[in-house]
Amino acid sequence: METINNLTKESAIELAFKIGFEGEAKRYNCAQEVFHAISSVLGIKNQLIFKCLSAFEGGGADTTYGSCGAFNGALVAFSYFFGRPYELWEEGKMTMKSSILGQKLFKKFNEMYGTVICREIHKKIFGRTFELMDYENLGINKSELAEFNNMGAHENMCPAVVGLSAAWAVEILWDEIPKDKDISKIDDIAAALKKFKHK
Repeated sequence: METINNLTKESAIELAFKIGFEGEAKRYNCAQEVFHAISSVLGIKNQLIFKCLSAFEGGGADTTYGSCGAFNGALVAFSYFFGRPYELWEEGKMTMKSSILGQKLFKKFNEMYGTVICREIHKKIFGRTFELMDYENLGINKSELAEFNNMGAHENMCPAVVGLSAAWAVEILWDEIPKDKDISKIDDIAAALKKFKHK
């Protein structure tokens, strides 16, 4: 049976959901939590990328008007493995691999929520949208945030979205990355993926 980091496909997907769900319930930030869940399961933790995901929360800077952070965090994980490197960028060459994986995730979000837009997902799961951004003073609209949390935002609503996105991402990546290897012990994951051609 094929494994990654001693996990079967089924157990990897289940663990990604668990880490994502529990992380969002305790620490917040959907984008960081999804990347953390995926990277914990696949052994690709990267502190710089994790930090760079900070402002992707809440539909981008907590505005709710952009893509769900849980969707974006997974896209970053896809790009970690199969994104366009500098050398291709410098040559003006394109690669679609990470975007194609992202489109697979988009379809799953669309089937479940009908959208990848943060506020529209809120409307689907809460029955309403939230204006989390304080437009006048910038920062967080505290009254909206209180209502958001009172409706279970970080008890089960957003954690479920995060868990599902992490699980879907691991499922999508499973057929694309090396098996039967403990990739968490590889210092440079790019070296292990050199044989994989960008499409």
